[in-house]
Amino acid sequence: MSIYLSIDPGIQKCGLLLADKESGKVIEAGIASVNKFYDIVSLWNKDYPINKIIIGDGTNCMYIGNQLKRNKFLNINYVNEIGSTLRARFRYWEIWPPNCFVRWLPKEVLFPPERLDAVVALILLEDFLNFQFIWPDKLDIKIWI
Repeated sequence: MSIYLSIDPGIQKCGLLLADKESGKVIEAGIASVNKFYDIVSLWNKDYPINKIIIGDGTNCMYIGNQLKRNKFLNINYVNEIGSTLRARFRYWEIWPPNCFVRWLPKEVLFPPERLDAVVALILLEDFLNFQFIWPDKLDIKIWI
């Protein structure tokens, strides 16, 4: 397995995503408060040894990176996250297509009903690897705030 952790850092919360490059699938996804993100990463690392960590280079990225380094996570890469939130809106609708009435509206005017942080983490990872992952049908975005 080639397991990647992707993090969209923010001031109060982080988008977290765990994916396997070999299978091409997202394994876990969620949104955690900055205070709880490391606990989630530790739990995931017990079940799926993380090979590489991708962090968006925007808000609070140094704090998140330093927390991980302090706890012996060293294979960290920073990715430019300019425009990732807007692109995540489009990717959201690719993963969960709108219902029959809404699908005729331009995607630019549609706002996803859920928080996008985990999908932004997906965008960051896909940009880093230049590879599009599959989001399994039964995988929900978890929230730990």
